[in-house]
Amino acid sequence: MKSFLRYLILTIALVSFNLLAGELELAEQLNQSQIHHQPIPLVSLIQPELSIAQAYKIQRYYVQSQLGNDQPAGFKSGLTSAATQNKFNVNQPVSGILFTKGDLSGIKTIKLAKFDQLRLETEIGFEIGTAIEKTLSDEKQLKQHIKAIFPAIELPEVNFTKQPTGIDIIAANIGAKAYIKGKAVTDFTLMDLNTLSVTLTKDGKIVNSGKGDEVLNDQWQAALWLVNQLVAQGWSLMPGQFLITGVIGKMVKAEVGHYQADFGKLGKITVAIIP
Repeated sequence: MKSFLRYLILTIALVSFNLLAGELELAEQLNQSQIHHQPIPLVSLIQPELSIAQAYKIQRYYVQSQLGNDQPAGFKSGLTSAATQNKFNVNQPVSGILFTKGDLSGIKTIKLAKFDQLRLETEIGFEIGTAIEKTLSDEKQLKQHIKAIFPAIELPEVNFTKQPTGIDIIAANIGAKAYIKGKAVTDFTLMDLNTLSVTLTKDGKIVNSGKGDEVLNDQWQAALWLVNQLVAQGWSLMPGQFLITGVIGKMVKAEVGHYQADFGKLGKITVAIIP
């Protein structure tokens, strides 16, 4: 009996080690594609049996290789509509990490050639004012930790080798690359983020529009979901870090031109994309 138990424990340990080694190896493949500006490999093709939990482990290793000794600048949601979840075969939103090196706030021009398959997304941001280290029960509790609200343009890269699944999107950190933060608003108690209309124009022509409630039907509930998702993964959210809750309207392909994102009472962001 003792021999069988030792055999069982050893077998479980070896299986766990192989899974860990596989996740690290897949994370390194993602990292190398990023370093060499190559298309993002589909981990779901390399390892078809991957679970969502394993995809987040791959993401964690992948993210850590980019963070080094730094802390995340912020956190993001993706696939926040039923349509996109169905498209990528998941039944809930997904989360990812944003980096300090991706902060392009205040920059007037962006060189398109420096990116791979760059996109633009209009989003609403939430700045953390006090630390969040455990799950929160409701929107009221969340608001006690939020210092400011701000408009944002996220600039993800979606350079996958083929059409990705939700597993691939999670593992590759939802394509997180860069972002632009607009001016923060600290007096937001009377602001209804769900009725906020947002438009994105390119050279004066509207290329995207939407309303705040398109993100999980409620911006504050979307932020609450993201916070609790991150805490469950072992992240602590510290003052100065921020959340962006997901695209309002649709993802837009980045092209050369002058862009303006108008968030109404929340403000505007302008940026020019050059070759």
